[in-house]
Amino acid sequence: MPEFPFFRDLVLAIGAALLGGVVAQRLGQPPLLGYLVGGILIGPHTPGPVSDTHHVSALAEIGVVLLMFEIGVEFPVARLRRVRAVAIGGGVLALLLIGAIAMTIGRALGFPLVQQVFFGAIMSLASTMVALKMLLDRGEMDTPHGEIAVGITLVEDICLITMLVLLPAWAAAGEDVVSPLLLAMGKTLALLMSAYFVGGRLLPALFAAVVRLRSRELFLLTVVLVVIGTAVGLAALGLSPALGAYLAGVVVSRSHYSRQVLAELVPSRDLFASLFFVSVGMLVNPVLLWQHPGTLLAIVGTITLLRPLILASVVRAFGYTGRTAIMTGLVLAQIGELSFVLAKLGVDRRFITEDLYGLVLGGALISILMNPLLLRHGAPLLVGRLGREAATLKLPEAPPVETSGLANHIVICGCGRVGGEMVAQLKTQGIPYVVIELNPIRVDELRLQGEPCLFGDASNHFILKAAGVGRAKLLAITHYDATAAEVTIKEALQIRPSLEVIARAHDSIELERLRDAGASEVVIPEFEAGMEFLRWTLEHLGASAAQAETLIQRRRAEFRPN
Repeated sequence: MPEFPFFRDLVLAIGAALLGGVVAQRLGQPPLLGYLVGGILIGPHTPGPVSDTHHVSALAEIGVVLLMFEIGVEFPVARLRRVRAVAIGGGVLALLLIGAIAMTIGRALGFPLVQQVFFGAIMSLASTMVALKMLLDRGEMDTPHGEIAVGITLVEDICLITMLVLLPAWAAAGEDVVSPLLLAMGKTLALLMSAYFVGGRLLPALFAAVVRLRSRELFLLTVVLVVIGTAVGLAALGLSPALGAYLAGVVVSRSHYSRQVLAELVPSRDLFASLFFVSVGMLVNPVLLWQHPGTLLAIVGTITLLRPLILASVVRAFGYTGRTAIMTGLVLAQIGELSFVLAKLGVDRRFITEDLYGLVLGGALISILMNPLLLRHGAPLLVGRLGREAATLKLPEAPPVETSGLANHIVICGCGRVGGEMVAQLKTQGIPYVVIELNPIRVDELRLQGEPCLFGDASNHFILKAAGVGRAKLLAITHYDATAAEVTIKEALQIRPSLEVIARAHDSIELERLRDAGASEVVIPEFEAGMEFLRWTLEHLGASAAQAETLIQRRRAEFRPN
């Protein structure tokens, strides 16, 4: 069977992805890290069984195409619009600063000019996948730093497309640089105009015709044809297949069939994307990393120290608080799939060396491993020492909130879905309250509704005093940021040691942290939802309300012992 080596390598790659992903998940790390380590263990640079990465790399190319297609389809313009100033202006500024300083580091390491430019570009791109995974796991997608981090990664997605077009044209140009760049830009403009036409006219008609056949298989084949066909077409024109996949995604996003298209492709995308990361891991040579410790250290330092420092400084310069700036920088203190796509393009076109490619992959792997640890352990320390200054973001003029006459009131930190429900019910009952909110858009909404609202960081001593915490009966921390909540509790109890505090946690580890900080009660929404499901189920099966309540209280006592 001549194809046996292909299937053997495919089975080994999928097995490595599965085992590595399971171990990473057990250790609280992103599965992506497990895929990379699994690839290292089975690859040709270790005593692994795979000596030729060609078979898996061919399938991994499909993973790159599908990943870029998804980015095009899922580009959430509404989310970017909310933080457009810092995401677009700050994101581009940070990207240029990181790229320029990384180029200087590359020059100091002896890289030629083309490698310096590619190195700077690679270092400037964070991993959208890792950043989103960490924000979702920590329940921080709707926090200010979560929205800013997502907005910046989206801007970096767009910048990657520009790099995929312009960098190869510039690197291959020789002495005549202007003509190839203009030609590349002209091709890109023509493609975007064609994509707009195809997306508005041809594809909706094609999808509608296939949908009328009521065949899921034919619809899936049509989607695959659009994605792969666009990628192959652009590759034939000398442009990146990844760019073609992205444009196909943008085209499909304009159709009202986009959600179904994505639903059909996501399972395949996940499989091929995992193979992509396994194939990347196969290319990491531990011996190479051992032989170049200085270069590796410089790469890791650029990613985990330089990147967050510049990003935090830029976010702070746009008027956000120190805590928001620090958290944004730490969330993006890694590089990942976007950098891999660009680095692979560079090594395939021989713009960067195999050694540099391997060192970048090793540095990326280390940064992905360190990123959750930096957030878990570094964030509380840095926020506590450096992020406690008052917010300086300028808001529209509004009457100041009068709290001097308030006593025995409720101070609510965060007015999202949970805080908003509290505000509505307290208002109905005539119980006095003050809201502290850090999202300026939400502050504007509350002010228009006439709610007593202070703009600021609730972990700041002066903001808490302005909200009358020293005379308050209860402090309710309704947001999901456990690090900020921990600081807020300690600050509030310094002002009033007898204050009752209720906070919100994501898991039992955060529950213990907040209890140790002084919280009187900690609510885990997922656990409480489970208890309500249990209550309804027991009563539906004939148990009395008292029996159900007894069981639920016993489970609460087991889960949260005093």
